[in-house]
Amino acid sequence: MSDLQMLTQEEVAELLHCHVNTITLLREVGIIPAIRTGKHFMFSQEEIRLFQKDYRGMDVSNKFKALQSFKLVSARKQGLVVDSVY
Repeated sequence: MSDLQMLTQEEVAELLHCHVNTITLLREVGIIPAIRTGKHFMFSQEEIRLFQKDYRGMDVSNKFKALQSFKLVSARKQGLVVDSVY
């Protein structure tokens, strides 16, 4: 059952060593999917693992860069050949 444990935005921010606002940005862009529970959002551990795998080496430090990275990862998942967006 421990694999079903969900994480809050604050817990994800702590795990990834970033600010909660960064997690909000990544959620809003669609990089890290979340489940809304009332006022709060919850994140699965699997989604965090996928984020770490799919976005390794990418810059998602602001909205523009996060959107560009999201497009690149989406293209890779669809099997489209994309060298870089930067």
